[in-house]
Order: sequence, then structure tokens, then C-alpha cells
Amino acid sequence: MLITDSFDDLMPKYLSFVKGVVDSDDLPLNVSREQLQQMKMIKVMSKKLVRKTIEMIKDMAEEGLEEEEEEDDEEAGEEEEAQEEEQDEQPEDEAEEDDEEEETSTPEKYKKFWENFGKSIKLGVIEDSSNRLKLAKLLRFKSTNDPEKLTSLDEYISRMKDDQDTILYLAGDTKDSILKSPILQKYKKKGYEVLVLDDPIDEFTTQHLSEYEKRKVKSISKDDLSILDGNDEDAKKKLQKLKEMYKPLTDWLKDHLGKQVERVSVSNKLDEAPLYIFTSQYGYSARMEKINKAQAFANQEKAPSYMLAKKALEINPHHGVMKVLLERIKAASGSEEGVDAETKEYVDLLF
Repeated sequence: MLITDSFDDLMPKYLSFVKGVVDSDDLPLNVSREQLQQMKMIKVMSKKLVRKTIEMIKDMAEEGLEEEEEEDDEEAGEEEEAQEEEQDEQPEDEAEEDDEEEETSTPEKYKKFWENFGKSIKLGVIEDSSNRLKLAKLLRFKSTNDPEKLTSLDEYISRMKDDQDTILYLAGDTKDSILKSPILQKYKKKGYEVLVLDDPIDEFTTQHLSEYEKRKVKSISKDDLSILDGNDEDAKKKLQKLKEMYKPLTDWLKDHLGKQVERVSVSNKLDEAPLYIFTSQYGYSARMEKINKAQAFANQEKAPSYMLAKKALEINPHHGVMKVLLERIKAASGSEEGVDAETKEYVDLLF
């Protein structure tokens, strides 16, 4: 008998791509729609189905990883095997080639799955708090280690530096624009791997996944990240001296830019860029604010001010431009005319 042609309670929305048949001896035949909605059995079935589905996807992902590891282990003996294969008969060669094709197809299977349903897994991390950690193991991102390949969070952790306790990421519009980001250069130079998040849903996902395997997950564009500071006392003293030296410039920049920035400070996070605008650890990041503004029905006038990106300007004290600006501000502070229009215009351009 037909009870309903649409049944949404059995599987959550993020697993809407899953199709299958549920066989149950516990459901009575003479059941009404109202009874079915209230039945405890349906909730139990739903939990088991979700768990089973996640396990199936996990098996698919792990199968690929295991075979990749086996291939790496066998690489050393590949030349000897190749010589032996040449001496074997032709039909056996063909059979072995078929086996190899089957072995290498499995890692590709999960890659293909991720390309089609990766967004659904990310959505599951956002919506399903009870299965969040299980789903987090299925996540795949590109990273600065190899921008062409996908990496899991567990693989990222295995490559982390000994003194690193944070999973680092940077979100942006495209992979190329993220890799060209001025803030990324210093992290790459110091040997820190950074995840490249080029999908609009990625940052929503990481906001719900603030911790993974006892390690924090943080964006390098946020101003509270202090991983580059380290424990070097000499470096800290040097930075403190630079802050005192550049105080006239940072004070003037704060006055000149006014409410556009929350604070101005000297940074040790920049390599070649003269300055960078970081966002506060609370509220939206610059990219999230951009996505929010792009919403069709978003009313920007009613958007709560505390959720907007609070910008912190950090300057690079080793950059030639900043050295010149500091000299100009110092010279202007002793004159009656003050800072000339050309300097103000140049600072606005930089900002």
C-alpha cells in the first residue's frame, strides 16, 4: 500500500544523492501516515542508515589510501618485476596488466565521488553535529604541499611541523588567486602547509569544524593567529623595537583611515607585500562578508555591525615603501603644513 510518495525523514538532506531499499520486519502493514511520523522505529532506522552510508563512503576512501600506500612500498622493486614480466609469457602479461588497472582505479573512485558529492559531505559537516568528526575524515582539500592533488585532514596532520598545533587554511575565489596571496608567502617560506579553500561553502564548513583531532582549524587571514611568532626571545625583542620605531606611522595611519580599520600594527607575517588587511577572529572574514553581500535577498542595511569584517591593518616594517612613509610622517610632524596630499593619496591607494 502507498503511504506517501515522498519521505524526507529517513535520510538527511546532505545524503539526498543516496538511493536504496530498506527492508524492515518491524513496520506494521496497517500503518497510517500520522503513525509513521511519530514512530520511534523510523528514528532508529534513520540513524542506522546514515551511519551505514558514512561507513560505505569511508571504506571507499580508505581502500584508495591503502592501495596508494602499497604502490609506494612496491616502487623500489618495480624495476626487477618489470624485467621478470618481460621473460614471462604474453597471456600472463595481459592478466597482470588487468590486475594493475583494477588496483589503480580505486583511488580514482573516491576522487570521482568527491568531485560529484564533495559539497554534500561539506554540508553534512555543517548540519550534522552528531556525525561531524566522521564526516570530517572524508573531507578533501587542495593544499600548498601539492596544489594539484587533494589531501585529507589526517594526511595534513601527518606532514605538520613538530611545533605546529593548528591546521592552517586560506579561503579565496580561485586556487590561483589564493596561491598568489601576499600573506601565503611567509608561511610557505617557513615550511608551513596551508589548505587552499576555493569553494564558497568551504569557509562555512571550517567555521563549524573549529577543531579536529585536538588541533585548532584557523584561517591565516585572521589577526589572532600567532604561529609565526614562535618562542624566539630575540625575534620578539626585535619586533617590539620595530613597533616603537614605527609608532608615529601606525598612529597616523589609524587617524587617517579612521573607522575603516579597527587597529594598525607592525606585522611579522609579511614577506614581500608592504601591508595586509587582516580580519578579527570574531565576526565575518572578508570573504564571508563578500559572499553575504552577494546573497540575492540580503538586506545590507539591516546586517548587524558586529558580524561585519573588523579590519586590522598590519604593515611590513622591512618594506622600502614603509620606510619612506615613516620618514615622511616624521618630517611632517615637525612642520606646520602637516602630511602632504601626495602621501595621503598614496596611503589610500595602498589600502
